Amino acid sequence: MPKNIFILKIMKRIALLLLVLVLVGGNSFTGLAVDKKNIDSSHDFSPQDIELGDDAFHGHGMLPYSEWWYFDAMFSNGYSAQMSVRIFSTFGKGFVFQRLDLYKDGILITHDSTSHHLKEIFASSKVPFVQIHGKTILVGSSDNTTGDFVYTVSFDFPGSAAVLRFVGCTKGWKGQHQSGDWWAVVLPRATVTGTITIDNTTMNVEGTGYHDHNWDVNARECFHFGWFWGKFNTPEYTATWSAILSTRATVQPIIVVNKKNAGYIAIPSETSWFSAKDIHLDHFMFVPHFFNIETMTDKVFLVVNMEVISVDHEQFMGFMNYWRYHVKCSGIFMVDGHAETVDGVFIAEYLRFR
Repeated sequence: MPKNIFILKIMKRIALLLLVLVLVGGNSFTGLAVDKKNIDSSHDFSPQDIELGDDAFHGHGMLPYSEWWYFDAMFSNGYSAQMSVRIFSTFGKGFVFQRLDLYKDGILITHDSTSHHLKEIFASSKVPFVQIHGKTILVGSSDNTTGDFVYTVSFDFPGSAAVLRFVGCTKGWKGQHQSGDWWAVVLPRATVTGTITIDNTTMNVEGTGYHDHNWDVNARECFHFGWFWGKFNTPEYTATWSAILSTRATVQPIIVVNKKNAGYIAIPSETSWFSAKDIHLDHFMFVPHFFNIETMTDKVFLVVNMEVISVDHEQFMGFMNYWRYHVKCSGIFMVDGHAETVDGVFIAEYLRFR
């Protein structure tokens, strides 16, 4: 056998072996699927009661930081929306990014965003109130009768727009991650009404929404491998969940359960299980298309599967890869002996720093 043919066969066998290792590793772990032995419970996430002022602008002085307000909504007509205002600042200078994504049956149909210098934004440090170029983007208040948080958001671009009113129906909460940043889920669940506009066609919409706010996010966060996040509802209950990947092999599951028009329950990490499977190659990275989250405590029993029905990808700042999912959730949600079925489509995300 000629030497060059022999070498070529050896190289093919090596390539095949590497492919098998990648595929086996991708489906069995790849840093995404975990079991209890991989859980990091050294810092249990402890949610606290929230006040309206917690959703105001925090900033971080001259130190580098990122801060953002996030809203999403699932509408009864098959459309869904995601809106955000994000600030990146270093030594008192930076940028603010405004974004609106609209979907139909989970498929992205419009994506619009703008960037502005930090000096072009006004954000109150007392109440939730953000203006860009003098135009109000979001404003929050508290209903004098019910105490529910009420928000109006307005995002207007040449090709799309959304003007929506969020009325909370669950108690908000906040907590600090081990890396020092804060996560406030102001509206774990809200009723949403308003209008969305696509290609100069405006339609009335109604549905269910969510709002959170992150602040004091700094460079330490990038030492993590990444995170997953999502939520799902039943008629009476809402679960907001996250899986913080401190390394490729270590995860901290976070689950907070809300009862409609009532309080919340924090689930300890050591009683939570999270796994990610059905691995696909997406933008040269292994990305799961199936999730499972479970918990069993004296108050809550939860087993929910999440199957990805659509996904879109974006890269931030040249190294952060972000996937937004629409997931079909199904399972059982039991609180204090009362069981309900999880069955619906919800928004989730996956962010990787490396």
